[in-house]
Amino acid sequence: MAQGDFVYFFFRETAVEYINCGKTVYSRVARVCKYDRGGPHRYRNRWTSFLKSRLNCSVTGDFPFYFNEIQSTTELISGQYGNKSAQLIYGTFTTPVNSISGSAVCAFSLQDITDTFKGNFKEQSAINSNWLPVQSTKVPDPRPGQCVNDSRSLPDLTLNFINTHSLMDELVPSFFGQPIVIRTSFHYRFTQIAVDPQVKTPGGKTYDVLFIGTDNGKVIKAVNAESADTHLKVSPVVIEEIQAFPSTVPVRGIKVVRASQAGDGLEDGRLVVIADSQVQALRLHRCYSDRILSCGECVALQDPYCAWDKVEGKCRALVGPAATDAVRFLQSVATGLHASCPPSKILNKDAGSVGAISANQNKFPQDSMIPNKEGQGGEIINIMQNEEQDNSGPEVSAADSPPPQYSVETLVMAVVAGALAALLVGFVAGYLCGRKCRKDEDDNLPYPDTEYEYFEQRQNVNR
Repeated sequence: MAQGDFVYFFFRETAVEYINCGKTVYSRVARVCKYDRGGPHRYRNRWTSFLKSRLNCSVTGDFPFYFNEIQSTTELISGQYGNKSAQLIYGTFTTPVNSISGSAVCAFSLQDITDTFKGNFKEQSAINSNWLPVQSTKVPDPRPGQCVNDSRSLPDLTLNFINTHSLMDELVPSFFGQPIVIRTSFHYRFTQIAVDPQVKTPGGKTYDVLFIGTDNGKVIKAVNAESADTHLKVSPVVIEEIQAFPSTVPVRGIKVVRASQAGDGLEDGRLVVIADSQVQALRLHRCYSDRILSCGECVALQDPYCAWDKVEGKCRALVGPAATDAVRFLQSVATGLHASCPPSKILNKDAGSVGAISANQNKFPQDSMIPNKEGQGGEIINIMQNEEQDNSGPEVSAADSPPPQYSVETLVMAVVAGALAALLVGFVAGYLCGRKCRKDEDDNLPYPDTEYEYFEQRQNVNR
């Protein structure tokens, strides 16, 4: 990614600062000057402005849980988040393959990345020493990592320093303070991500709509419902899950494409999903006008693309010049509830509600994509509210609900209870068998008490 005088790289590597404690992988962001020509003499084939820093995508707490392995990033997204304007880069992160399976989406501000590169360097003074910040008095002038007119004229002091101090001390924090979307599943991991930036709603708020690809052919559509009001809080809403490919086909690429000649672009927007041998073109919005029959159900989608049209009396996509009419269209991405919606019964989460959508409803004509030779995709798992939860939030429809999952505490209790039961049964069985065997041996003696009387008499004689 090129921005200003720098080119930025996102990658993962073995963490050199953790090497004394073991082996692990960290996600990094690095930058280098666009016109870095290398240094003089022995540095002529080396970057003279290369710096790198760790990306912090973690669940906060006394002992943070880290998603250390970056998988993909988006282009630079400019937007308004609460009262703060920022340029963000979204990325998908996972845990190592030999640990608890988990995936997350984090966002990072370009300003935070720049501030990190302006901070302290990190160094290890000896092979068994800890990695610590470098004192500012030890940093040469000109400061390593800055762009100069001719990098081949840099002094040896600066070149020697950056050769051994390319790592920055501070971590790049997540823009929202925590991951936006987290999934723990043994069945799939996040692979790719695309963002439709700053989708405007009738109320004037804007949201970044996330499309996340997985390694089992799914596309997850999600939004941070708090992003229009603040950058200090996260309220993730998973709007729907689209089975774009068969479960054995991972998503290799994903991109939001719009026609340049469209008025506002939404009506011609497509989500292009790429696999190794297949390409799908999906709609950005599916407002289920034929299935959602009330205002409450439509608002409960919490989809920035969809709103209840009071004039036509149906749930429809926000397209055309009238899409920002807050009087005509009712929507609430933040809560999924709207005071102007008349009382209605929210659809229950069963197979008869908004559930599995056929492949034909999810696809476009065959000339818009490469035919799917391995089977038809397009199954939709929609997020609807349940009246038993006071319409407090979205839930996955039970049309294709996953099998029940049990917590670690439940599993531990079951194992302990089983062990105690086995121990008790074994003790009782051993005790009864021991008594029976002893009685049988005593009954076989010709004189059961002979041995006891013999020893007693012998002791009396010795006295």
